[in-house]
Amino acid sequence: MSFLTTYYPKKITFERKGENVILRPPDYKDWKSWSSLKEKNKRYLKPWEPTWSPNELERSSFVKRVRYFEKLALDDNAYSFLIFEKKNNNLIGEININNVQRGVVQSCSIGYWICETKMGKGLMSESIKLIKEFIFDELNLHRVEAACLPRNERSLKTLEKNNFCIEGLVRQYLKINGKWEDHLLLSCIKE
Repeated sequence: MSFLTTYYPKKITFERKGENVILRPPDYKDWKSWSSLKEKNKRYLKPWEPTWSPNELERSSFVKRVRYFEKLALDDNAYSFLIFEKKNNNLIGEININNVQRGVVQSCSIGYWICETKMGKGLMSESIKLIKEFIFDELNLHRVEAACLPRNERSLKTLEKNNFCIEGLVRQYLKINGKWEDHLLLSCIKE
């Protein structure tokens, strides 16, 4: 039983099961598989992610990260999920909900990654579908946003497949791989 399901004050079901993937919050025991997967995919992920800290893959950093997301979830600010392939329970990626805003906004943003060997198999698309269900049905938010580098055609197609619409280009939006990059901003609205 995870920290969140034990202590979270709301009646929220965190684990999400799809046909081919399972999403669940990270646990301290996930460090080795998470660190190993990130290390194996470092070259592949580098062009799409912020610059990693020198101790990014160390256990202490992972523990801090899990604690940080636990606190953010308890405050209803952000939620982190690891993605596991259902057939073998292997870790294959991660999807995070960030910048939860309540009040008149009722929105959030998502960010995600999947290992290179699982690209093009529909697993990230299914993960986005599951996270949208969590966002709209459990968190009761109205809008979810995602930012995508214009050259990341696979990610863009995955978002569009999941009913995200391009709203426009945001200049120098996120610092990716050490450089401020323009991003396409996409959104999906609860029907």
